[in-house]
Amino acid sequence: MRFRKSVYAVAVLLTFGAFSVASGQGTALRSGAAVFNAACANCHTGGFGGFFSRAPTVGKKSDWEVLIPKGVDGLTATTLAGVGRMAPRGGCASCSDAEIRAAVAYMLENSK
Repeated sequence: MRFRKSVYAVAVLLTFGAFSVASGQGTALRSGAAVFNAACANCHTGGFGGFFSRAPTVGKKSDWEVLIPKGVDGLTATTLAGVGRMAPRGGCASCSDAEIRAAVAYMLENSK
């Protein structure tokens, strides 16, 4: 009897887990600006985090001169992998690849 209850409990948990994963697939992607503000701004606005990480400051053209030729695709790949003091995915484990790409595009657009 105890084994049967355990099996039922596991089945229920797996069912609800599948529903929660499936429901997450329909969520809207955050904009590049929203991802930037939530996950990137600490280092890429020249503040405290940027001082220690030496991250290029958004809007400071001289910081981005060598990065702009890499384009959105190249910089997105770098962000996903991590580089220097930047953790993989820019430290945003909850960000999708598309959201990271949108944040990179936002930073590039605002740094030309």
